[in-house]
Amino acid sequence: MVFGHITQHAGLWQGQQTLYSFWCSLIFFMMPWFFFKAGMFFREKPTLVEIKASAKRLLIPFVLFSLCGACLEYAAKMSHEGFTTAGFIRDNLHALLMGGALESNPPLWFLFSLFFARIIFNILFKKLPDYIIAIIGLVVACVLMQVSLNLPHYFGNVFAGLFFLAAAHFLKDKQFKFPILIAAIVTFIAVYAVDFPQVDMHLHKIFSGTYLLWLPASLAGIVILDHIARIRLVEKIRLQVIGKDSMTYYVLHWLVIVCASIVVKRIWPEASPELKVALYTIACVITLPLASSIYKRASKRFHKE
Repeated sequence: MVFGHITQHAGLWQGQQTLYSFWCSLIFFMMPWFFFKAGMFFREKPTLVEIKASAKRLLIPFVLFSLCGACLEYAAKMSHEGFTTAGFIRDNLHALLMGGALESNPPLWFLFSLFFARIIFNILFKKLPDYIIAIIGLVVACVLMQVSLNLPHYFGNVFAGLFFLAAAHFLKDKQFKFPILIAAIVTFIAVYAVDFPQVDMHLHKIFSGTYLLWLPASLAGIVILDHIARIRLVEKIRLQVIGKDSMTYYVLHWLVIVCASIVVKRIWPEASPELKVALYTIACVITLPLASSIYKRASKRFHKE
């Protein structure tokens, strides 16, 4: 997912729709996986306690890194011809209203949507089993995909996220049983053999295939990925360390890429897309672990207070 954003900033996909489609097909269940991961570790709490805890964990970083992104974008664009502060504010407020995140840091839509998915699940779980909540999320998400109303994107992606969150809570132990793995592999192959669904979860928009099949196909892909992560050779690579820090990398990576792109454009304006990809990747590999360590320490101090 981070590499996908790197290539977007580098302009690698311009005029290369086939290559872009291939990349999307490789990472199509990354955003569902984030919701799934949240569901695996979910613990029911009193509603007000859950709202407070989720706000501290999700909404405060959302506001903080949205402001950081806005400052960076403003500094980068203020010298552009035709740029106005009023237009900058208008465009970002429209993006926030319709997409759940500022234009300055669009990946943060996930924090906004996960907050509401967690609250809805916590409320419903007091009365309903997790698999029923998953069905509710699936049905509502499918209905919102079909209606032609110009609703904000988060109306759809919150309920799609609710499906993956509730499914994860139901499957958190069951997914590692061999019959579930076989069912996931069969489902994954069968769906992509006949349909090849591609969905932008943020925009809650389908680009190809059938939306109803994207949901179980993504779930199957997640279960397969979780099994792969438990292979001893993969565990020795210590990819779980990246998994533990994935949220921190997620909220920081866009800012790192934007900073790198500003520096490269100033120093090396004629750099090719391929060179930009290499430079932005190096910047992320070096900066993200360091920034993540600093952010986690600051976050721990804040939570203690």
